[in-house]
Amino acid sequence: MNNKNNTTSPVGKSVERIDAREKAAGEAKFVFDMKLPGMLVGKMLRSPHPHAKIISIDTSKALKLDGVRAVITAEDTYKVKFGSNEYFFPYTVDQMPLESEKARYIGDEIAAVAAVDEETAEHALSLIDVKYEVLPAVFDPVSAMKPGAPQIHTAMNNIGVMLPMQFGDADKALKESDYIREDVFYLQSAAHCALEPHVSLGQYEVSTDKITLWTSTQAPFKVREALAKTLKMEAADIRVIKLNVGGGFGGKLEMFPMDFSACLLSKKSGGVPVKITCSRQEEFSFTRRKHPMIYKLKSGVKRDGTLMAVTGEVVADGGAYCSYGPTVIAAAILRIFMVYKITNFRIIGFRVYTNNPICGAIRGFGGVQSGFAVESHMDMLARGIGMDPVEFRLKNATDPNTETVNKLVISSNGLKDCIRRAAEACGWKNKFGAAKGDGDISRGIGIGIAADVMGSKMYKAHESAGSIIKVEEDGSVYLFTGAADTGQGSDTAMAQIAAQELGVAYERIRIKAADTEITPFDTGSFASRVTFISGNATKNAATDAKQQILGVVARELKLEIGVLDIRDEQVVKVSDGSALMSFDQAVGLCYSFNYGNLIIGRGSYNPKTTPVDFRTGYGNVSGSYGFEAQVAEVEVNKKTGVVKILKMYDVHDIGYPINPDSVHGQIEGSIVMGIGYTLYEDLKFAQGQVMNPSFSKYRIPRSVGIPAIESIFVETHDPQGPFGAKGMGEASLLPTAAAIANAIHDAVGVRITDLPITPQKILEALKGKESGIGHSANGIG
Repeated sequence: MNNKNNTTSPVGKSVERIDAREKAAGEAKFVFDMKLPGMLVGKMLRSPHPHAKIISIDTSKALKLDGVRAVITAEDTYKVKFGSNEYFFPYTVDQMPLESEKARYIGDEIAAVAAVDEETAEHALSLIDVKYEVLPAVFDPVSAMKPGAPQIHTAMNNIGVMLPMQFGDADKALKESDYIREDVFYLQSAAHCALEPHVSLGQYEVSTDKITLWTSTQAPFKVREALAKTLKMEAADIRVIKLNVGGGFGGKLEMFPMDFSACLLSKKSGGVPVKITCSRQEEFSFTRRKHPMIYKLKSGVKRDGTLMAVTGEVVADGGAYCSYGPTVIAAAILRIFMVYKITNFRIIGFRVYTNNPICGAIRGFGGVQSGFAVESHMDMLARGIGMDPVEFRLKNATDPNTETVNKLVISSNGLKDCIRRAAEACGWKNKFGAAKGDGDISRGIGIGIAADVMGSKMYKAHESAGSIIKVEEDGSVYLFTGAADTGQGSDTAMAQIAAQELGVAYERIRIKAADTEITPFDTGSFASRVTFISGNATKNAATDAKQQILGVVARELKLEIGVLDIRDEQVVKVSDGSALMSFDQAVGLCYSFNYGNLIIGRGSYNPKTTPVDFRTGYGNVSGSYGFEAQVAEVEVNKKTGVVKILKMYDVHDIGYPINPDSVHGQIEGSIVMGIGYTLYEDLKFAQGQVMNPSFSKYRIPRSVGIPAIESIFVETHDPQGPFGAKGMGEASLLPTAAAIANAIHDAVGVRITDLPITPQKILEALKGKESGIGHSANGIG
């Protein structure tokens, strides 16, 4: 390579994304764009009832319709259940690809059809005659837990998951506290709002008895595992391919009945490909959503701000099936230990079945809900003892190189630096507690802090990822990784890591990702794991490839391999950096007559973690942890209740930024998502039916009106991260709601404890404040 514009030593540089030109040119291929010869249109038949016994299904009229190629029901399946937390919570495996006995929510999949076009497929659905016996339904998790409530599954009192977590002696610590307060927080449901809907394209190969599925997914290997189980096939006979993905945010992290149905319909149709696409209404109503929660906290502190004990209860509406519910409720309870030094703790969590649509993973895995509750509560504790919220957090924040009471092993930790730098950046000392404004306008400032995992050993016995690097005879470098880029830029980060470790220009790297037949295993894109775990696997593969090349050079030059390295496209001596030959010459030597060595580097990485024992709460769930502090400056109109966010500050311990621009982009995207959940987003239901299943009725932030965002890095150079890096895709979302709510309280003196924070709630709280009723919109003082 002789291009002077090549980028050597790319880690830490904001290089052009590896897929940027393809996307800018409109050449990027999504599953939605795919058209295969003879492709059929698939459609799902869904239950119109929230709870009903299935008496009979007659598909004869649909099968006779001209243009219909296949119809499937549960009778065409093995009736094998699937779930997303099977390894640690086998009893939560509760959903079938097509239900056979009863429907548990409006939208439950009952049958599927494949036809020559969409109109024929829709007509065929109308011809399927399903006889139901409508059953009593329950839509509120508190009511669902009461004796005598409609039984949705076999779980006692509809409690799908119960997690009691207790450490130390919370009752004793509360008695020793100088100040105790109790608060209740209400968190609403929300949708992922990925611009690309769910799309599945399945094709059965008659000659080989194999299946290929192209699907919009964050976790192709997890989808393959579930397909193999439910279709009773060998995993080796199923190929799952991820193309470009237009956003996932946790909503594309598991197999869906439409994935299964596209594959089985293709088989029933004689191997003709079948594509099923969710409409926007189906996307809002029938895929996955955020868990609504009731989060109760009772905590005690000393007058000096020492946090003595935290107790409480979390009740989550899980909807009709478990999905990732066990992980969400566990994370909603246990995240606090990453952030605060707590030795006395008792919280019990309930993930409850209802006849609402299914709740699952969404960016933050319960951390957004707990972040609002915990960080609002901490602010209230600080104010209760007359302590500055920043100083309160600095006193109680976790430190580096510590082990928490529940056995989290924290190595690098820049949380306190994040808090200090956030306070400094926003001018906290001059602004907090000094509400300013003109007339009806009042300004305030608030802070929230958070921490997040770099992967999570809550799904399988391992959290491994693998990479392969192939160096061709012409010096081109191919990276094969199972990691799934869903728009966050992980392919670019992997290419940067590979180039840095191999010592070559970033532009040499070609990448093939997330194809279960040709790329190594990877759990998927979730829990901010890709940079840390897949990045380490890629670095290890590059190290292996480099050592193979250097081994040949050392033999040729009669040197010890340890004295050589590859840097900036040159093989150099470590001692003085002098160049011995170019990378191209070294590769040519490897492939020469005398050696004939093919360079194929292999790498894998499984972080040093211990699975959480959910009976005790002990376990180190992640190989490292990321930290951050976030400050919101707001302006509140006391006459209208309208909140205007003036600026957001985010200071993030990212270890070391592989690609600074991508890191800034992730932070800004998370904050905007958090603003939406705080002020606008609210998935509405009536008797189990989603009432606002469109962007015209479901409010999200738009590019116009987004506040200024200042993101600042704290570089802690994590000892286990690739080049010191950490993952950070979710953490910036976790404290946003609390930071804004705390700022609103600072501005106008009212505490909103139920989301979203609407103008009406603020006006009601202000009215209550004037009449002396209380500060909180839900009546909690």
